[in-house]
This record gives sequence, structure tokens and C-alpha cells, in this order.
Amino acid sequence: MFTAGIPTAPARAPGRAALGVGLLIAVVLLALGWLTRPAAPPAPDAQAAPRLAPMLRHMALLGAAPRPIATAANAAARAYIVGQLRGIGLAPQVQTATVQKSSIRKWGGTHVTLGVVHNIVVHLPGSAPDRLRRPALLIAAHYDSGTLTPGAALGNRGVAPVAALIETARALHTGQAHLNDIVLLFADGEDVGALGASGFVQQHPLARRIGLVLKFDGTGGAGPLVLADASGAGSQVLRGWAAATPGMPGSALTARLYRLLPDMPRTGPLADIDAPALLFANTGRRAAAERPDPVLLAQLGDSMLRLAQQFGNVPLARGARQPHAWFTLPVLGQVRHPAILSWGLAALAALLLVRGYHTTLARSAAGAVPLLRGFFGVAVLLLATRMLLWERRHELAALTRDQDGGAALVFALAGACLFIGALYLLRRLAGAASVFLGTMAWLAVALLGVLALAPDAAYLLAWPLVAALAAFTALQTPRDTNSRFLILALGLVPALLLFVPALRTSWSALAPHGIYLPALVLTVMLLCFASLLLLLPLGRVVGAALLLATALAPGLATPGQPARTQAMQATLAEHPARAPEGLVYFKDMNSWRAYWLLRDERQGRPLDRWTRELFPNLTKPEVQVDVFGWNSPRQWLAIAPREDAIAYPEAFMLKNPRLARPGQRPALRQVEFTLRSKNRAPHIEMWAAGTKPQRSTLNGRQLTARESAWSLSLYGMQDRLLRFTLDAPADDILAVVVEERMPGLPVHLLPPGGPHRLAGTGMTVSSDVLRFY
Repeated sequence: MFTAGIPTAPARAPGRAALGVGLLIAVVLLALGWLTRPAAPPAPDAQAAPRLAPMLRHMALLGAAPRPIATAANAAARAYIVGQLRGIGLAPQVQTATVQKSSIRKWGGTHVTLGVVHNIVVHLPGSAPDRLRRPALLIAAHYDSGTLTPGAALGNRGVAPVAALIETARALHTGQAHLNDIVLLFADGEDVGALGASGFVQQHPLARRIGLVLKFDGTGGAGPLVLADASGAGSQVLRGWAAATPGMPGSALTARLYRLLPDMPRTGPLADIDAPALLFANTGRRAAAERPDPVLLAQLGDSMLRLAQQFGNVPLARGARQPHAWFTLPVLGQVRHPAILSWGLAALAALLLVRGYHTTLARSAAGAVPLLRGFFGVAVLLLATRMLLWERRHELAALTRDQDGGAALVFALAGACLFIGALYLLRRLAGAASVFLGTMAWLAVALLGVLALAPDAAYLLAWPLVAALAAFTALQTPRDTNSRFLILALGLVPALLLFVPALRTSWSALAPHGIYLPALVLTVMLLCFASLLLLLPLGRVVGAALLLATALAPGLATPGQPARTQAMQATLAEHPARAPEGLVYFKDMNSWRAYWLLRDERQGRPLDRWTRELFPNLTKPEVQVDVFGWNSPRQWLAIAPREDAIAYPEAFMLKNPRLARPGQRPALRQVEFTLRSKNRAPHIEMWAAGTKPQRSTLNGRQLTARESAWSLSLYGMQDRLLRFTLDAPADDILAVVVEERMPGLPVHLLPPGGPHRLAGTGMTVSSDVLRFY
């Protein structure tokens, strides 16, 4: 017999079996060869080289200093962009808008963000006679940056897309005419909650004409450009993307995975436009002092122009489309289909699974016992795998910090050998068909969960599951040996084609951030498809190979690893700490003192010699209870000279009634106060302590309308007079904390010999507390 539970043809000569094994190995190796080859980025267009020099110049000028919203550096960047666009011959408009958004904190409470943004909008009219009736194309980037971004890092997030967008505007203006109107958006306030994009979507009249959004962003100055999200995109848009930028990575699954990254760009409010939205981003990690990567910049500029030309000349349609699955296969290129097709594949897999159980049960002399053993045996194996991985979580966390990934690969190979070996042991107890069907049953359950949570990514499991069950069904009739090997190879190839690239992407994108769970889940699912190997008469060969691989795996991880560890330790000893870009000068009105603060973001790493001069009396970061309370984070703190040129927040109580209004239920009192920033602080942070306000307003604008923990972020208020009202319980004490946050430090108060990169970084905070008794 061929294997337990599978009918077979009469025995053939050994040469025929060897030929079948060779055919199976050739097919699998061919698939793995396609999947493990290095991914080469698409070659830039020949016209991209002349645009590279001006893009590098834009990056050098815009990325010379941080550009937080409402700061002088932000205004200088805006003036530079407007000047460049006017020099091209365009007529950019600056949209000034006040934007308010509310969000719910993870620990509860409502946080309100209110800011004044300055978007740069350029309208490029199309040449089509009916262009006013045709939806327009929107290409968006943002020109602001974070507060603590290193000033010398030319690869700041947002700089490269802005540089590319300026040169794309030049190419579109001087090149061939495009049929559709094209709108270019240089958004402000992206780093504080996408306020600029919200202002454009909610208040700009051109937002109602957009038929497709192309947003460009990034996490650093290197790494390949990928399609990171495709919100509401249908087959036509995805087909246009593939035609304009052949070879660019991206899939529905990777889009889901990228959403797990804390610093990965999001489509944000631009997804609220009633139109498809494509998000393009590079996935390189941020560095402290990056240099611009010409390869990335050339690819970015070339891709942006190609996409603009592609979608600027095809009819666009407003309205989001149903979710689509989209991925890339070798030779075939991009594959896309409606996500609802995965439900059909799930139904087909269920029918094949039921048929497989029915056929196996009819041929089994022991009844349903082997099938139950296979089903629950696989469940025990999966549970044991989960427990083993949990016990090894510290080793897995260490593997995420490995730079070359060699140790992680060895760990995966050793685990795969153990898993497949356990499947073969389970086969001796329940039979090959029972173990295979039990494994496929649990994968079918997982498929239903994926369909419910992420239908666009369910293709990853749906196609391989149908292929594996179809191969099992085809083997229910007698066939010659070579045909059986070919059928099993074809049943295994879809899993390899889809899971191996997904596994590689999930590990390379998420592991550097310490997120390894998706890669583990994908690995276990891929190993479940290895149950197809149980249907082969190769138990002894596979067993010997597994034992050999398990024995050699620890040795493969040994060479070079101690050297890498010693090199890393030597590097840390030479440079024990980075320059303190998170240094804060904190001026507190309550204690009438000033402090140097530094958060413990180095996880116990020692300070360098210069930073040690700021904190001479501390050996480790501590919770500063007397200054910030018990719930404050661990941080370095030292008394600093008080700089009188930095003013305290100018706050005045206007109304503080002791009693509630007669007959009011619940009993509330309305307190009122004003606030003005003499420092013209670009960012003011406020929060309430002691009670939960039920309603609040700012200059007559309603901020909150229900009881909740209250916090507020203000941007771009400068020295405006701000009038607040808060309705709070009459019997509670209310304290309102005010912090004026300004980028930069009083450098003249710092000890000499500081890092050159310190200029323009750090933060100055002026604080006060209003108490209403």
C-alpha cells in the first residue's frame, strides 16, 4: 500500500518511485528558488537621474532642522516649498484651517486635539474637455516633522516625499498634458494626528472632487518603497498601480502586517474621502543621523511620476470599492480578486474536507476512532507548540535583535524538524489520512477566523487549503507513482508560493520592532501543510533527514555568533549612550524651580560622560514623586539654573463658584479661566486632575460634552487669548495642569562639550497648575 488510508496502484519498479521523488523535489525546489531569490527594486526611469540632484538639494535644505507644526522652522519649510513651486510657474495656495479631533485614550478618557494648520495646495488643470466632470487625482505628502527629530538626520520622515513631490510638480507642469485634474497636497500637522489632512478633507472644496488618493510617506531615509495600504481600491486601481510600477512590493497581507507597527504611516483622514486611497511608504528603520539614500530617492521620484502619469490619464471614479485580495506570484505577476471569493474558496474547502472525512471513514475498518485521534492529536500538537514557543519567548525576543537573521533561520529550521517529526509520530497512532484531515480541519477553523477579521488577507490560507484538499481528493483513485508525486507537489506548491514570501516579509518588517508573533503564526500554518508529506512512503528518509537537521541546527548557530556579540558589546562600551535628544528643560511655577529631565528610554544603559555632568547625583533613573507624582515614569532629574527669559503660562481664574446652580442635577459648577502664552509656544498640553469634567469649551467652541477624563493638545495658538470653561462636580477639587512645550533648549545653560547634533533638538517646557477648590 502507498500509505494508510490512501488507495494505490500496483507496485512499480523502484526506478519509477525514485523518479517520482525526484519530480517532487524538483517542483518544491523550483518554487523555493523563486521565493528566496533577492528582491530587486524596480529600475528607475532614465529621466529620473536629472531630477535626483534637485531632490537631494531639497532634502538637504528641508531636513536641516526639525519642522514641528506651528514653529519657525515649519514656516521656513513652507516658505521654501511655496517659493520652489512658484519658481516652476505654478500658483500654490496656502490653506489655513483650524482643525479639531477627539480620540479615546487606551486607559480611558477623551483627548481633544485642536490646531491651526497651513496646507500647501496646488491645482494642475487637466486637458480633457470634460475635466470639470471627471474626478481628480490627489497626490499627498507632509512637510512637518516630529519635535525631537534629530536636526542632522536628512532622512527625516516626510522629507523625501516632499522633495519628490516638488520635482513631480515640475515634470507634470512642463511635460505632456494629462487628462484629469491633479491636486498636489503638502500637508501640515501630520505628526500630531494628521491635522492637515483632516483640514483638507473637511474644509477644502477640492476634496469633494477627488477620485483617487496617492499618499507618500516613510519611516526613514532608506529601505524599499512598498504599497503599504490600498483602502477602498478595486481591480482597476490595483491594475493601474501594477502597470505603472512593475515589481514594487505589496500585498493585502503585508498591508495588514504594517498596521501593527507603531511608527508606520497610515492613510489617516485621507481614507475618509469617498475615493480609493493608496499609501506608499519605505520601510527602512529610523536612524539617528541618516544620509539620504539616492536609490530610494530615485525610486520614489520615478514611482511618483509614473503613478501620476498613469492615473492622470485614465478615468477615475469616486466611491470606495469592496475589499480586494491582492498579491504577487512568480511568472504570473500581480493577482487580484474580490475578497468575497475567499468565502467561496472556504466553502469549497469545507466540501472537500467533508468528502475526505466521508471517504476515509467508509474505507476504515476501525470506524471513526482514527479520525478522532488525528483531529484531537493535531490539537494537542498545536497546543504543545504554543506552550513551547511561550517558554522560549525570551529567546525569540533576542532573535529579533539579530541583524543578519541567521540565528532566527536556524531556530525556525530546528522547530520545523521537531514539528514535522511530531506529525510522523502521530501518523503511527492515527494513520496518514486521519492526521492530514485533522490538520486541514484546524486550518479551516483558522480560515473562518481570518475571513471574519481580515477578509482581504484570507487568500493566504484559502488557496493553499483548497489545493491541499484537492490533492488529497485526487489521490482517492488509483494512480501510478509518478502521478501521485506530481499531485502532492502541486498540492504543496501554493502554500510555498504564498506563505514563504509572507513569512519573509513579516519577519523582516516586524521583527526589528520586537513583533514576532505574526511570523510564528505563519510558520506554524506553513508547517501544517507539511502534513501532505505524510501521504508519501518516505517515512524513514524523512525521519533520518529530520534527525540530522535537528542535530546540526545548534552547531549552525554557533560560528560567528560570539564574535557578533563581542562586537556589539565593544560598540556599546565605546558609545554607551546616544546624544540626549530627549533632554527637557522643565521650568515649574509650583516649585519655582527649573530641572533637567531625561526619560529612561535607554533601558538601563549608562549615560555618556557629557550627559553625566547634567545628572551628577543620580546613579539610575527614578520616579520623581515630589515633582511629578507616583504615576510618573522613571527619569533622570537634576536641578537646573532658572532662565527668566522663559515666561510661565499666563493663566487667570475668572470664575470659581463654590456651589452648584440651584436645582441642577447632577450638581455641577462651571469654572472659567483664561490662558495666554507669552512664549508663543507652538504646543500647549493641558489635562484635568482630581475629577472628570462633564463639559468644556474653548472660546465658545465645544471641546467635550460628556463626563470623561479630560486632556487637550493645542497647536499654533501662539499668543492668542484662550478662554476656557469646564463643568465639573461641585464637591470635587479640580486641578488643570498647563505645559507650554517649545522645541530646543537654552543651550547657554548646558555644560560645554555637548554633542554637535544637540542644536535644534530637545524640548523646553514651562508649567503651571490651576487649582479650583
